[in-house]
Amino acid sequence: MDQNENLILVMVGLPARGKSYLAKKMARYLNWFGIKSKVFNVGIYRRSIVGSGFDSNFFDDNNREAFMALENITFKALKDLVIYLSGNVSFNKIL
Repeated sequence: MDQNENLILVMVGLPARGKSYLAKKMARYLNWFGIKSKVFNVGIYRRSIVGSGFDSNFFDDNNREAFMALENITFKALKDLVIYLSGNVSFNKIL
């Protein structure tokens, strides 16, 4: 892999299946190996922005308000990822 190349690894799946655990382990290994890496966990963004005191209706496909909130949270994480990849690490760190 060339020094100027970027790699984005996306973890998706059901809750509580080890995605965050595996992503952190992989980032730690890559950093140890000399490859700069960072985990952008959308769940942490969500909890920091809307909190954790909501019921399962928040994730209902028909809940338009929650859908818009989740979409905004996702775009915030994506924006931070793009800033990170560009080399400017001045964004507000959540992790």
